[in-house]
Amino acid sequence: MKSTNGVRAEPVVPESPFNELLHTNHVPTDAVIAQIRGHLTPHEAELARLDALIRDLGAKRERIKHYVDAHKALISHPRRLPPELLQRIFVECLPTTHNAVMSVAAAPLLLCHICSRWRAIAFATPKMWDSLHVSMENYTIHPKNKSAAIVDGLTRSAPFPLSLSISCCDPLGYAHGYCKPALRLSSKFSARWTSLQYINLPIQPFLELEETVDAPLLRDVHVTCRSSGVGHDHILNSKFFSGTKVSVTSLDPASLVLERLQDPSYRWEHLTDLTLDRLVPGPDRDHHDTYRYLEYETVYRLLECCTNLRSLMVPIELGDNLTQTLEVPALESLTLTAAGSVCEALEALVDHLVMPKLTKFHLINLEFLYYTSPDAVESLELLAENSPLISDLRLHLPQDDTVRSLRTVLANFSPHLQKLSLGLCVEIHPYVVAIPGLDMTELSLDLEYVPDALWMQFLWRHINRHSKLRKFHLKLWSPHRGDTSEPPPAVSDVDPFLTRGLDVSVENCTRPPSKGSPWQGIENR
Repeated sequence: MKSTNGVRAEPVVPESPFNELLHTNHVPTDAVIAQIRGHLTPHEAELARLDALIRDLGAKRERIKHYVDAHKALISHPRRLPPELLQRIFVECLPTTHNAVMSVAAAPLLLCHICSRWRAIAFATPKMWDSLHVSMENYTIHPKNKSAAIVDGLTRSAPFPLSLSISCCDPLGYAHGYCKPALRLSSKFSARWTSLQYINLPIQPFLELEETVDAPLLRDVHVTCRSSGVGHDHILNSKFFSGTKVSVTSLDPASLVLERLQDPSYRWEHLTDLTLDRLVPGPDRDHHDTYRYLEYETVYRLLECCTNLRSLMVPIELGDNLTQTLEVPALESLTLTAAGSVCEALEALVDHLVMPKLTKFHLINLEFLYYTSPDAVESLELLAENSPLISDLRLHLPQDDTVRSLRTVLANFSPHLQKLSLGLCVEIHPYVVAIPGLDMTELSLDLEYVPDALWMQFLWRHINRHSKLRKFHLKLWSPHRGDTSEPPPAVSDVDPFLTRGLDVSVENCTRPPSKGSPWQGIENR
């Protein structure tokens, strides 16, 4: 063996006198075994010496590394960052999709456990404390400490506006008794409230808030009621909802609206943004959730009463036919989730509404009941005529004349239409929306199976002609297969489009099996 300087070096392991026996099936005699053991004795001693040396060197290395790291920390870049820059970095660490939680595992509390300097900077940065989520389940553990933490956090946020959320996921409701103390503490800072979420808790403490709380900056309120009960039909009359964006979920919309539409003392004109959910949860784990809807006439009367309404999201179902046309001058966004045919919803309700400021219209079929109606095309054309500013359109359409006339209908929404989402229960290719004069920025299609070559060619044409299209989502449905273990078709590669600045996503789905009936057997699994 030669070293790097040309001098021959001794081998680390000498040549074994038993080379001819190694890596064979030979069985050595007792005499040979004794020779092998004697031969290994000095080598085993050398191994023990080297192991001890490695341990000593490892310990010495750790001591030197600890010494070096301690000195490097003194000259590290983060230590020399000015407080103003650290504040900006800390703010970027805050959650963006929800309010900050009271946990040392997440910002802002996590940043307070690094060092005393970071803690002092975090405490002196009001922006880091301008949102807070209070979980009632955690509140039951050391409630005094939790109360102090709420007050400290909200105090540090001054003078910034506050976003507050209070929720409970306890199915048995043991934590509900702590709801009032948490609200009472938070209400001391109500002058700075801009957003309030009250999730899965008793409604009465929320209704009692307005007696003692003044929240002039409140602009967004979301309430999810634990179950239906006394006082729920009074919730929209709360002064908290004056000029705010209101979302009320898990509440029976029928009982909420119907009982108060004819009440002259009930206030409606203060509502500007309203969302009513169709899900009504059972009062406990032994009762199933139910789904409730508003009849067409009730939605019509609701729009008639809410003269300042800017946006409405509401579930609808069949009802009596309307006869008069209603102008809704302030409405800018309307989302209808239909329990039946969207064609009937168009004919029965939309035909009787004039919404000149409407920019967003979503009509969603929840139950995929496809009802053929030749009047649906005329309804869409009337919608385009009465609401010429629509820029965001979402429709679920059946296999009828509506689809075949879709190109003609969509042309009526140009040039303002920018976002289009279509759900079609037919095999149709994306060129159905390739309409001259209609240049959208976002397109979403929910279709039966379409060959990859068609939609890819469709996108390349958009890229080559430098259209405004920047986002494209395609959901393809294939029929249910008997073998549930078989995955849906593979999603095609969209990287070539992403590199060209087009946000493309393709999703392959399988329709669930149809339910059995007296006329149709249950599908084998």
